[in-house]
Amino acid sequence: MTDFSISRALGSGFSLIARRPGSAIAWSMAYLLVAIAPMALLFGYLLSEMPSLFASLQHMDPHKGPSADMFRLQSRMMMANPLMFVTGLAGRALLVGAIYRSVLEPDNRRFFSLRFGAQELWLGLVLFVYSVIVAFTMLGAMIGGGILGGLAWLIGGLIPDPTAATLTRVVLIGGVVIAAIGAWAWVAIRLSLAPVMTFAEKEFRLHESWALTKGHAWKLTGMSAVLAVIAITIALIMECIIIAIVYARLGGFDQAHLHAFFPQGQIPNVVPLLVALAPALAVGFALVGPLFAILVAPLASVYRDLSER
Repeated sequence: MTDFSISRALGSGFSLIARRPGSAIAWSMAYLLVAIAPMALLFGYLLSEMPSLFASLQHMDPHKGPSADMFRLQSRMMMANPLMFVTGLAGRALLVGAIYRSVLEPDNRRFFSLRFGAQELWLGLVLFVYSVIVAFTMLGAMIGGGILGGLAWLIGGLIPDPTAATLTRVVLIGGVVIAAIGAWAWVAIRLSLAPVMTFAEKEFRLHESWALTKGHAWKLTGMSAVLAVIAITIALIMECIIIAIVYARLGGFDQAHLHAFFPQGQIPNVVPLLVALAPALAVGFALVGPLFAILVAPLASVYRDLSER
């Protein structure tokens, strides 16, 4: 039976960044242009409506309720949601596809392995379906866990000894929580190769991932746990760096310094604030590509080993 190496899979993202650092930065720029820039422009437009909205709120009659300006802005924000969804999904498909291509087709380096073709369209579709399935699985686990947790609480209430009742409830509810998380994680892990399978085979693949991961779910779970630890560690380091940059740019987080950007009773000074935060934003956006590579490349490596490509 074919197998995969956890260590090689975990190192594939770091190896990819070391071999192609320019591509990693290019992926960050591509994601910025496709997913972030449209949202920034949209929010910039919405922010232009804020002065009139703020003035309406200050002079709002509590008996008449919200003004027409508020409802108009709310409707525009609702109309913006589909656009943000499409651009966000397109950015993910573009970036994930480039990483998959870099791992599975290492000689296909043109345009930093970035494409926007049929493979990316199929990939975007399966990423959406996969996220929906995982979300509904989580919802089902929460509902089922809530029902079983309620039963566990009732069972504990049947025990006359308060200490024993509390201990029973803790054990039973803890077991229910672990079982619910395990069920959700099991489905997510067993279907986790669907995106890379879809990309590689240029056709929609979903349940095929269940068959391919048979016998490898525990190893995939361990790899995913290590990736989660890596992601949390990197996120904490990034957060510290960004907070340090923001602190230096703003001059401190005390009321006197923050008041210059967030005047009391007035609209925040958005443009000066964005200028002050520009270095922190630049660092965050530049690391998008490398972070995606670290977290996405391992699944491409696993698929390559299991499919013997």
